[in-house]
Amino acid sequence: KMQRRCLVEAYQDAFKQIGIASMPIAPGACPHLFVALIDFAKLGVTRSAVMQRLRDRGIGAQVHYIPVHRQPYYRALYGDLKLRGAEAYYARCLSLPLFPTMTEEDVATVVGALEASLRS
Repeated sequence: KMQRRCLVEAYQDAFKQIGIASMPIAPGACPHLFVALIDFAKLGVTRSAVMQRLRDRGIGAQVHYIPVHRQPYYRALYGDLKLRGAEAYYARCLSLPLFPTMTEEDVATVVGALEASLRS
């Protein structure tokens, strides 16, 4: 648990330096995901392009949670809902690697690759 918390703090510190937001994490929490919140539209790049660029650098990134109201079951029940908060989160979220055997050097590698992937 402590290792994950240290890695999260390393991500957060690095993100502050380069101006990328992340999901807030409750004090004392030990998250199993690290989610960057990136305004892809403002940067003029798609999330899928960034994910591919990261993959090309050997780094896996993904979107873990598609908003529930977009799932087929709920669409069938409620139709095409417009939930601005959920849509805003979904447009910006990107889950980055976070696993117990990572090191802070690995975090720096991921952050550097993400920064480069947002530019290229």
